[in-house]
Amino acid sequence: MENILEYLKEERSQEWRAELRKSMKAKERTSRERVNMPEADPDQRNKNNMEVNSGLPQENAILEAQRCLDCPDPTCMSGCPVGINIPKFIKKIEAKDFLGAAVVLKETNGLPAVCGRVCPQEKQCEASCFYTIKLNKPAVAI
Repeated sequence: MENILEYLKEERSQEWRAELRKSMKAKERTSRERVNMPEADPDQRNKNNMEVNSGLPQENAILEAQRCLDCPDPTCMSGCPVGINIPKFIKKIEAKDFLGAAVVLKETNGLPAVCGRVCPQEKQCEASCFYTIKLNKPAVAI
């Protein structure tokens, strides 16, 4: 356990992440509303087999990623059964490094696309998020 904590501390101390944290005050991050993923209208989706969620456009993903506080003790990770470095993943999105974010997912998960479709994140990482636990607000969701 100590090795993972050292690893997370080292990862969090990287200059690019420190710069992202400095770019916006915590109060501004926590005052932002959650950016919800667009969904197909229920009256339309009950008549077809198309995707329900249409994904977040890049600019919305960045806005949602900016809500993440990059916590020193990332409680969100305790809810992830595959051990994804969630803060690093989210901060890569905030930095507009989408390929880097995908690499983070693949560090601990061989099938991130499959897991992303079936993961009950609202019961796992989001339920353990600082926003949910301490602020009583919707968790950061990417």
